[in-house]
Amino acid sequence: MKALVLTGKEQLKLVDKPVPVPAENEVAVRVVATAICRTDAKMWRSGHRDLVMPRVLGHEVCGSIEEAPGKLFAIWPGKACGACEACRSGRENLCPAMQITGFHHDGGFAEFLTVPRSSLLEVPKGLGAAMATLAEPLACAVHAIKLCSIRRADRVLIYGAGTLGLLLALAAVNRGASVTMCEPDATKLDKSAAFRNRYAIDVDNAQTSNGFDIAINATSSADTLASGIGRLTPGGRFCLFSGLGEAPESPATLFNDLHYRELELVGSYGCTKEDMRDALRLLVRYGHDLGFLIERTISLDEVPSVMEEVLAGKGFRQIIIDFSKKS
Repeated sequence: MKALVLTGKEQLKLVDKPVPVPAENEVAVRVVATAICRTDAKMWRSGHRDLVMPRVLGHEVCGSIEEAPGKLFAIWPGKACGACEACRSGRENLCPAMQITGFHHDGGFAEFLTVPRSSLLEVPKGLGAAMATLAEPLACAVHAIKLCSIRRADRVLIYGAGTLGLLLALAAVNRGASVTMCEPDATKLDKSAAFRNRYAIDVDNAQTSNGFDIAINATSSADTLASGIGRLTPGGRFCLFSGLGEAPESPATLFNDLHYRELELVGSYGCTKEDMRDALRLLVRYGHDLGFLIERTISLDEVPSVMEEVLAGKGFRQIIIDFSKKS
């Protein structure tokens, strides 16, 4: 099989490898489509705490299995122990023994990979492979919306209108919330205009309105934490969805604000299998409006040429590896 292997920083090599043999309780998946995530590009540039090279990247994967011809499966990229307190409480994304496809073991930048059979989630009929690769990032958005306990008529402020910001907005709108987005990149706003207008999602680059029930950062800018907390209504919640690139200024002031106005600071990391199931249902419902999130499809051998573009994050990051395209 063909596989694209990260052998060192900024070193992707297309190689021939044997088709991996599944271990007990695993299954071999023929990859149909894999999205190139900005996290993949970050690992290509500078590595990652959970990455040991050489490694086949790719954790947003849709594929098929030999025993179920004609069916597609989205892959929950985690492998949890199933026995710890986090797993028993339905929070397997926090399992201390978590192993992640494309990080700890080989992922979807290859024609085949092996995953736990329990990680397979059947893609509903009518949902194509490229769109099904959105299930994992949408599941992360769904997870955050659940943790924020968003309810109908809540006012939600989202920083960042890239792919994940828009998926967060969609998940919030699905719960009946009204959404406002902050995004300085006019190109992103132009590309998402039809989608935002359809779902009555406002844009507030002037950052003048306050009184939001929920604020969520879909960008690593440290300024969003202070800004978001400052714009919350008393008793509101800030969801730290994206890790911050640097420490915020005057953290003591932020904590005092949490204290005096009884605000909540909520962390959100990854997704569970149930979040993935919910995401697939949302893609069936809204997928016809999400095609603009996919920039284009490419073949496996073209991946090295787009990593800089994905890392820059100037457009929407969903460039899809289509394994029906030959070199």
